Amino acid sequence: FGVGRQKRSSGINAEYGDFQLNNGRFPALKLQRGWLSHKMVENYDVCVVGAGTFGSCAAYHLSQKAGLRICLLGPGEPTVKDSSRAVFGCHYDEGRITRTLSTKKTELILALQSTLGYAKLEAESGIKVFNEVGYANIGAPNDFFDKTLEESISFCDSRGLPYELLDDVAGRWEGFDPQGVEKAMFVREKGGHISIRNLVKATQKVAIQNGVVRKEDVVNSISKEEDSYSIELEGGAMINCGKVCITTGSFTGFFNLLPGIPDMKLMGHTVMKFEIDAETFERCKSLPSVIVCTELPYIYLLPPIRYPNGKYYIKLGPSVWFDNPVTRELFTHQDVLDYYCQEDHPLAREYFTEKFNQLFPSITVQSTVLDHCVMAMTVTGRQYIGFVEPGCFAAFGGNGVSAKMGLEIGRIVADSVVAGKWMGGDLDENDFKIIYKD
Repeated sequence: FGVGRQKRSSGINAEYGDFQLNNGRFPALKLQRGWLSHKMVENYDVCVVGAGTFGSCAAYHLSQKAGLRICLLGPGEPTVKDSSRAVFGCHYDEGRITRTLSTKKTELILALQSTLGYAKLEAESGIKVFNEVGYANIGAPNDFFDKTLEESISFCDSRGLPYELLDDVAGRWEGFDPQGVEKAMFVREKGGHISIRNLVKATQKVAIQNGVVRKEDVVNSISKEEDSYSIELEGGAMINCGKVCITTGSFTGFFNLLPGIPDMKLMGHTVMKFEIDAETFERCKSLPSVIVCTELPYIYLLPPIRYPNGKYYIKLGPSVWFDNPVTRELFTHQDVLDYYCQEDHPLAREYFTEKFNQLFPSITVQSTVLDHCVMAMTVTGRQYIGFVEPGCFAAFGGNGVSAKMGLEIGRIVADSVVAGKWMGGDLDENDFKIIYKD
């Protein structure tokens, strides 16, 4: 990616240029008409390009449909972040807040349906995804917090969802002693955190068990024939498929995958993990996922979680919807690669250390780690999910909140591309329409 000539596209029918790819790089899609190789061809009914959260969940749901030949394409999680790759994902993590507490219909349905599907996925895969430790919103009077709290109470009352209202949280969860809290709301049911890494692992494991072919090859080109798509892999192998799903996340706008450039901002997002010892983990593991609104911009925290390296971390992250000292907008492909691969972020380290000490004054930290990812923030505030053309369906633009919705978004992708029409149930297709820049 990013090397060679690119032509400005006026639509999916245009040729998008030639790309010289290094080993390990993500699929470069060159959509064109009327070209077909004479090489040996593998045939599938559906190919999913992009093996992150949305793509893996789509492959999982596609695998439940009898008789389909399915291929999931795209590199897996790197062992080391290296900018020689052309793509990274947001699923390289163990803890993402999940909750069904929302006054937004789209978010409520997507999150609720995803949550209801975790038990089945865990049973099928043997991999733990969902931890129902609950969700808390704590803060002091301000317009944002007051409105959020009022709407949350109304939401719970209207649906009979049990909750606790607290004037203070001192002593409520061991080790957690935030200052300046005047009100708090705690909801246990269908809230807590998911391992987004395990969600990808679990959906891919079941998909493969059900016959999905998983290829970590990069893609040189996609060509549209009269009634199928021809995909050339970097090594020269050919794939032919009847339908294709594009689930390429924050990188979708760089490589002319669509008829235009999707209207979304790319925001560099840094979080900080604070290592605690095993004894502290046992004392504090009942802590829920928390949004802290004692001042704006708010921050969020994930309770103690055991990571694959065997260590226990409490994670802090910045506000998604408010400007903050940590997050910044990115503009170019190189900007994104550099942000993912940066070794340090001194401002973020200082910012989160101060916040952690305010929230956990009695906890001794063993070490700290910064992690970086990139959020695709759409102009509508909702995910972009829909048909690019008949036979080609896309889903991207997570807005920093879609981990908890990925399983249901994957279902919509799978059902819609197979049916050839929108299959979002009570959700309006127009709410997820892909908007392009002028």
